[in-house]
Amino acid sequence: CVGSRITVLASRLAFRGACSSPSLTRVLTSSIAMPPKASAAGKTTQQGLGAFLQKGIKMVEHIKVDVPKASAENGDKSAAGTRTSGRKRTTKAEADAKAAAKAAKKPKKAGPSRDAERRCWSAGKKIVCGVDEAGRGPLAGPVVAAACVFPEDLVIDAINDSKQMTEEEREEVYEELMANDQVIKSVCVIDHERIDEINILEATMEAMAKSVEGLSTRADWVLIDGNRVPPSLLDRAEAIVKGDAKSVCIAAASVLAKVTRDRMMTKIHDEYPAFGFDQHKGYGVKAHMDAIHKHGPCPYHRKTFAPMKYMPGGS
Repeated sequence: CVGSRITVLASRLAFRGACSSPSLTRVLTSSIAMPPKASAAGKTTQQGLGAFLQKGIKMVEHIKVDVPKASAENGDKSAAGTRTSGRKRTTKAEADAKAAAKAAKKPKKAGPSRDAERRCWSAGKKIVCGVDEAGRGPLAGPVVAAACVFPEDLVIDAINDSKQMTEEEREEVYEELMANDQVIKSVCVIDHERIDEINILEATMEAMAKSVEGLSTRADWVLIDGNRVPPSLLDRAEAIVKGDAKSVCIAAASVLAKVTRDRMMTKIHDEYPAFGFDQHKGYGVKAHMDAIHKHGPCPYHRKTFAPMKYMPGGS
């Protein structure tokens, strides 16, 4: 700070003034000229700055420095340079067991309920159907939408969001839904050519609207999975984000749409086995992309989707 600098400057000026006096000059001259004094043992005793430095060195000797030492028991030379941690090492098996135990403590997510349907029933809407689609993202094949009116007294414990179910579970629920005449259902398929003609979003909206129109009984209210409602259903429908995990009738529709499309893609695989449609169902996984670049697109590929649109014959 400024005060400290002024103090140092004043000290220097005072020292210079003192040094200019004749008496101090004689003392300094005589001190420089004097040889170091010898001790009784004949050793020279360091004076002045040397003595101060020696004291300083002796003071450093009193400072304790912790240096890692090698273990004398095992004779490991690398132990001196190795730092040990206080954390206990955990094997993969122990980590997996710990993760499984932690997951078991978490409450399981509840499956779809009938809350949305009950709300509609209470409002006087007696026939409520759920709508869902399958196949918006794949590079090949159709987009499929299904509408389903699920009876109020019907219970299928295995029903859930189709994406959360195994293929065997979906097939089992699908067969049960198809065999039950009390379940009012309708499925609409929009092929790849129509998708390329009007784009995938419009094709999905068209499939949803047509699946509702295809019901044998007109629905009073429609619950649609997602965040969009087809224009033709705006007066009697609502969108529910992640509705297939919240509403039973939407979950039932998701199973109908998913299994219908999966079966269609399996038949396409029989016609074009090089692409592996029976495994990925047309989605853009690495094996599918490699097959496209190796063999070129097949007639069922969507020409407006990458990478087909950049290939000869694409859009």
